[in-house]
Amino acid sequence: MGVEPNLQAEIGPPPQSVARFGGATNETLAALLDQSVDCIKLIGPDGLVQYMNRNGLCAMEIDDFRMVEGRPWAELWPEEARPNIIEALARAASGSAARFSAFCPTAKGNPRWWDVSVSHVADEAGASIGYLSVSRDVTDAHTAREVAEIAAAEMRHRLKNSYAMIGGLLRALARGNAAHEFFVDDVSARLAALGVAQTLFVARDHAPCDLATLLPALLQPFSNPVCPVEVGAIPVHDIDQGQADALALVIGELAVNSTKHGALTAGGSIRVEARVERDRLEIIWAERSDRPVAAHARSGGQGLRLIERILTARRGEMTVDWKADGLDATIQLQAGTVRES
Repeated sequence: MGVEPNLQAEIGPPPQSVARFGGATNETLAALLDQSVDCIKLIGPDGLVQYMNRNGLCAMEIDDFRMVEGRPWAELWPEEARPNIIEALARAASGSAARFSAFCPTAKGNPRWWDVSVSHVADEAGASIGYLSVSRDVTDAHTAREVAEIAAAEMRHRLKNSYAMIGGLLRALARGNAAHEFFVDDVSARLAALGVAQTLFVARDHAPCDLATLLPALLQPFSNPVCPVEVGAIPVHDIDQGQADALALVIGELAVNSTKHGALTAGGSIRVEARVERDRLEIIWAERSDRPVAAHARSGGQGLRLIERILTARRGEMTVDWKADGLDATIQLQAGTVRES
């Protein structure tokens, strides 16, 4: 963010404790800090604001540094963001760099989202000076992410409604024919299950999703008497929303591929299990069909290429071991911490 030519903010020189940096004078150091597009602050050991660069004042719409000088840094944030500040200062004091994202309006009340890093600062003798905080305005990125999440949630909501509408239409068409009604009830139950699976990861607060809950919900709608889908061992393991979305798409593509070329249509079996190996989460799709896999199916086609793109975007991958009567597909994603069941 640039500085308006007529900005009348008084920033003063940096504190004497940071007055020299590689032999630079006070004026040189202040000029260097003012070149940054980020909001740079020096917070004292007591948590009070000691210094803020000129572009930081501009970004926060503060006309005079004396408005915030000597005030507790945490008090400049909304109440709900203050625990982030306290935790970040504590982590920095222990020698660890801290980072968080939070909402804080400007001094003039305009809404802003900030990506903030906090680190401990010491002088040449090793004495604590305080903390260096660098805040970057990420409002545009946050807004774009919000719009994308709202659109995705709306699409899922409409998809769930579409499942319900299709089930209703099928029941209406089958009414009065016992054989058709039995078939439609089965199809409607599968559509409803797909709708439930969609709702498992429509969390806009980015709450983690339990893999042991997600995978069975995604797989159950595809199991049928011709080709049962067996769910093997699944660890109680939290994955984030992005990974849950990726797995839902990948499982769907594998099921579509099986419907076109494999066991879900020709008959056979599918077994899915998962495990955590070091820092990797592995999901194994083992499919065996009652008929040989056609040569053209082994090329993967557009569906498997789409799977590769989906997983690459989540820093994952999938390997496929083709068999004469099916395939073993291993999906790999970065693993977090396994929870105790």
